[in-house]
This record gives sequence, C-alpha cells and structure tokens, in this order.
Amino acid sequence: MRAHCLHSIVLIWALLVLISTVSAADSKRQVWRQRSDSRTGLFTTKNYFVTEGVSLNVSGMYYFGDVDNEGVAFHGGFNLNNLSLGGGLQFSYQMPAGNHCNIRFGIMGGTLRGNNEEKFKSLPDPRDDYRRFNSVVIQPSVGVQYYPFTNAGFYLYAGIGVSASIIMDYQFYYYKKVGNNKERTLLRGKTFGFLPMVQLGIGYSWRLTDSWLMSLEIAVDEGLIDTHYLNLDGWPMAPGQNSDAVALGNSFGTYTGRDGKEHLHWNDGWFQVGFTFTYRWSSCEYCRIINNYGNRIR
Repeated sequence: MRAHCLHSIVLIWALLVLISTVSAADSKRQVWRQRSDSRTGLFTTKNYFVTEGVSLNVSGMYYFGDVDNEGVAFHGGFNLNNLSLGGGLQFSYQMPAGNHCNIRFGIMGGTLRGNNEEKFKSLPDPRDDYRRFNSVVIQPSVGVQYYPFTNAGFYLYAGIGVSASIIMDYQFYYYKKVGNNKERTLLRGKTFGFLPMVQLGIGYSWRLTDSWLMSLEIAVDEGLIDTHYLNLDGWPMAPGQNSDAVALGNSFGTYTGRDGKEHLHWNDGWFQVGFTFTYRWSSCEYCRIINNYGNRIR
C-alpha cells in the first residue's frame, strides 16, 4: 500500500514538472514572438543596417575657406559660386563592429570650387581681394557609423581622412609694387595641396530590398590646419608656388583684414549632402533566442 502511494506521488510530481516545463518553454516562445525581428522572425539586438557590404555615394559639395571668406562659413550669405553639384563620388567598404557600429573605409573623388566675386564687387577701393579656384579632390578616409537604436536607420558618423587637392586653376589679385606705385595684379596658375581632415555627419538609412540599402547623409569635412601646401584652395600661397615669387595670405589660423588687424578664420573644408546606395551581403544576424537548453542560437 505504501509502495503504491509512493509510486502515485512520484507520477504526480513528474506530471507537475512536465507541465511546468512546457509552460515555461511556451512562455519563452511567447516572449520571443512578441520581440521578434520583422524580417527574420528572430529576436536580435543587432541593428539591421550594421552589416558587411560596399556602397557608392553621390553628393553635392559646398566649399568654405580663404578664397570665399577668411572668416566664418556663410558669412555674408550663401554663395552659389561655391557649390559643386554632383561634386563627390565615394566608394566605401563597410564591416560590422558590434551590434550598433559599422567601420567604414572609403575613397572619394570630387570637385571643389570657390569664388568671392560678388563679395569682391561690394568692397570699397582699393580692391585686391578677388580670389577664385577650381580643383579636383581625392580623399581616402576611415570612420565609424553609429546606429544608436536597434530598429531604426538613424546614424551618426565620425571619421578622419587626408585630402589631395589638385588645383587646376586659381586667380588671385594682389598689389604689386611697380616703381614708386602699387598696381593691382592678377596672378593665375595651377598648384596643389594636401590636408588632414576630420569628418562629422548625420544620416538615415532605408531598406530597399534584403540586399540593398539607401541612405541620406549630411556631413562636414573640416581641415585641421591651413598653411602653405596644406590647404584645399591654394591660399595661403608660398613664393615657390607662383611665377611672381610672392607670398600671399596668412597661415596658422589668422589673416590680416582690410582694417589691418589680425583675425581668426576657419580652416578649409566643405559641407556635403548626398545619397548612398549600399549592397549588403551579410545574410545572418546574431540572434538572442534562448532555447530549452539555455543556448544562444545564430
């Protein structure tokens, strides 16, 4: 009798354990279903846009620097002459770093131009401030795209690069001493410059298909120095860079204004707005699904 009772207790206990196990497993499945990824059906902590892939960016670029104004960008208003539509074409490779970051390696080719003609016309005599340039820019860079939210395409970008500016044509006025007089002289030519840059951007990505993404990005590239040979626009210019063997402009973050005083100015750079199309080939996201054995499934 006692043995029979004990056997019944064991059976009841086993049944209760089985019921509780099934209930717990079903509860985990319910949580998984409630928090599943809409694309894969699996729960993941990784942003969909954090992926390995290649991308192509087409951008418009707006130059700022000494040729436009030796001061704050947009001082005096927007200058249409500084805008190069379709100015930049960048190819980049992306690789994931964690659940929220892409490391982005890129190389960009583009055009920059600056022209202060409108501002020059408004200056009182004597007018020696006319400057313009056109250049081809090549820039390798590396940076990080950070997606702060798991299920959104919003991202922040920060990076560094080195720009090589091949200035195809520059025109700078200056006063040349002729006898006892000074004559306003137009200096024309070609030159080049290199410039280390810091990049900051903000963007948003959209999923077009399982393999294709599109992003809108707004960024600024700012030079870290502005001196002879280390600039984007040819200004300031060393005597060895021109046929008249004259030094033009000031270096190291200052310039002498028409009032004869020293002023601080922005280093050369550009604003950039464009679209990026990305082909991603990462087809598997890391998922955090706890199965009956407490393991993580990929």
